[in-house]
Amino acid sequence: MGHELIQQVMLVDSRPEPRGLLAKQLSLEGVQTDQARDAGEFLALWDYHRYDLVVLGELQDESSLVVLRKLRQRDDVPVFLIAESEESQRLAALEMGADDVLSQGCSQRELLLRIRNFLHRRLRQQNPGFKAKQKTWSFANWTLEEGTRLLVNQEGQTARLTRAEFDLLLALVRAGNRPLSKMQLSDAVGRGSLDTSPETIAVLIHRLRKKLGCKEVIQTLSGVGYRLPECELVT
Repeated sequence: MGHELIQQVMLVDSRPEPRGLLAKQLSLEGVQTDQARDAGEFLALWDYHRYDLVVLGELQDESSLVVLRKLRQRDDVPVFLIAESEESQRLAALEMGADDVLSQGCSQRELLLRIRNFLHRRLRQQNPGFKAKQKTWSFANWTLEEGTRLLVNQEGQTARLTRAEFDLLLALVRAGNRPLSKMQLSDAVGRGSLDTSPETIAVLIHRLRKKLGCKEVIQTLSGVGYRLPECELVT
């Protein structure tokens, strides 16, 4: 790992679609994830891995409350649990030691934000002197700073970006020369929301090209997606 601190999250859920989507979103933020489709698979993996957070979702083979009880007999790892909407279920989870409890109707966006905030606090608590590394990317005659969200050209002119524009551009620079499909960019912009359409991505690409002053800065690869050629990490 060098000096870069990598956080690891275990996602336990019998539903492959929301589990996979959340894993994609976390990977875009530099978080490593393992996935388990049921309690048995998770508990088997637990003997060989350690995690910064466990997210217990909907399970088919065993109640998530039962899994939480078994886990607490082994370890005090932080746990987020997705429970039924009844207050009694949520209170039971908290009494068993869950660090946060969300209802089954919560959005993917809310879950992602809660995980992100928790991991950020945990990183600071475990490493008091840690400051998140703010990367700067260079492409064409522009530089993009992650921390400040500044997009500046070689003449010192700044382009103002919306949150969606910044998220899309950041996904492209992080990918380097590798093209990203509209679906991958939708994941990056939506941050877990399912309502970011391919049409929205096309509009955002058009707006970015206009602000960058050159259509060729963002290449279109027919049938594949988009990429930023000659992009490099400066710091």
